Amino acid sequence: MKDDILKKIDEAILSASSEDGESILDSTLKDAGYDLNEIASISSKAYKRQAFLMRGKLNYEKDQNLLKQASAKLRQALDQNLDKPISYLRNLLSENELAVQYRNLDKLGVEEIKDIIKDQNLIEIMEMLDNGDQS
Repeated sequence: MKDDILKKIDEAILSASSEDGESILDSTLKDAGYDLNEIASISSKAYKRQAFLMRGKLNYEKDQNLLKQASAKLRQALDQNLDKPISYLRNLLSENELAVQYRNLDKLGVEEIKDIIKDQNLIEIMEMLDNGDQS
């Protein structure tokens, strides 16, 4: 019980000091001639920009990870000589006019597979490969 009371006192002191700190800072900036609304607007825009960039980077990393997984699964499917993934890759090659460049599917490495499937729906590829493993 004593610890609970001490925690509540600590929390009250910390929240009061942070609120006082903000109001002191705001009054200091206002006294110095700064427009608090303009500062809030600039900081809000900067926050939104950083959040947007961070989401973009996270999405890029997620896509790269998914591409790596799909490429590895397709390479494994080629090694196992599974019909559905092989026909899917051949179809992609013929659609993208890459058939001359990648004639031998057996010799495709993970990087070449990434080049072939990078503009495709990776989620559909992963689902197709997962469904192919179950059948």
